[in-house]
This record gives sequence, C-alpha cells and structure tokens, in this order.
Amino acid sequence: MIIVVGAEKGGVGKTLISTNIAALAASEGVEVCLMDTDPQGSATAWARIRRSQEGLTQFPVVTIPPDPLYELQTIAPKFDLIVVDIGAQNYRTMEKAAILADMIIVPTGADQLEAEATLRVCSILQTMDARHKDGKVPVNILLNQMPTNAKSKEAAALREFFADETYPVFQSELKGRASWRNSRRAGAAMHEMTGRDADPKATAEIRAVYEEIKALAGA
Repeated sequence: MIIVVGAEKGGVGKTLISTNIAALAASEGVEVCLMDTDPQGSATAWARIRRSQEGLTQFPVVTIPPDPLYELQTIAPKFDLIVVDIGAQNYRTMEKAAILADMIIVPTGADQLEAEATLRVCSILQTMDARHKDGKVPVNILLNQMPTNAKSKEAAALREFFADETYPVFQSELKGRASWRNSRRAGAAMHEMTGRDADPKATAEIRAVYEEIKALAGA
C-alpha cells in the first residue's frame, strides 16, 4: 500500500502525519518505509534523531528525487506500506506519486485560506484520474490542528465547507496540541512518548486516524 501525504501550504502537519502513520504501522509489525521528498528534509531529520534514541522501533526513511515513480515502483514490492511525505507546493512530485497511490491524505488547518488551498490541491490531483492505476486518484482530506476547545465550531464549519465537494473527509481529526512539538524534537511518534511528555488525547487522535486509514483500505 502506498500512502501519499501532501498539501499546498507548509505548516499543516504533513511530516507529523507521515511519521506517525509510519511509526504506528511499524509498531504493529508492518514492513514500512517512509519516503521523504521534501527539500527541507523534515522527515529525514526526524529519523536521524530517532536513530539516536533507544527503545524506538526503527524503520527505513529514504530520500527520493522529484520524479519518484521509478523509486516507488522499485521499492513498493519490498514493503507492506510506503508513506510518502511531499513538500509544500511540490505539485510535480505529488502528481507523480499520485499515479501509484492507494491513498492520498491532504491535511488542512482551520484557516479559510488553507481550506481553499486544500481544494486546489484536490482539484489538481483529480486531473490525474485517467493516469491512476485504478482510474481515480484516491484523495482524502484530514482536518489537522483543530482547536482543543470543546466549544469551538471551527471543525464543524470546515466540514460544512467541504460538504458540497466530492472529496471525502476523515471522520477523525487532530487537535493543535503543544505535545506534537515535543514528539518531533524527540524523533518519536506520539504513541511512543512517555512520562510527562505523554499525551493520551493526542495519542488517541492519531490512533483514530490510523485505524480509519486501515478501515478505508480494507485492512
């Protein structure tokens, strides 16, 4: 299975989502590889920190070029799951990876400009349907960095904004929590954080996303 995580805007959690999905899969014994296509190398930097930590499940994190088709076709048979982290506005790479993707996750924050950028990305990906291996690019929108205030209506408003579109939106969503920054600095996934750095709510949220991915994939 190939999962591609990409968006137009930076700072919407692409690497966070990619690394956590890969780490959760690895913790279940899935043979997983994380591919970093972002010129900033955020996932690669995260993996470098991770390798220095004891007790964490390790898995391959590789850097691939802007045209990743050959690498994906070559590596895919060797793994159960490949997660591809796409850099911001890296449309060329996203389109190339989309051809082989079993699922594309486009994260968005609550900001209206981010929501509109998300629709632009989805629209661009939809033009690739004829070239996709199944005839339709499997785009899914994921709400990220949502307010933690239970009374906030921003997530509901965002879902209403996307309601008239043809792109499915994850039922699960991620909140904007400071604990995500701690996990990035530790080279860890959220479910691996312990002691005072552990955040059961954030862990439950990313696990819900992961379980929804498995359900959508029929796993």
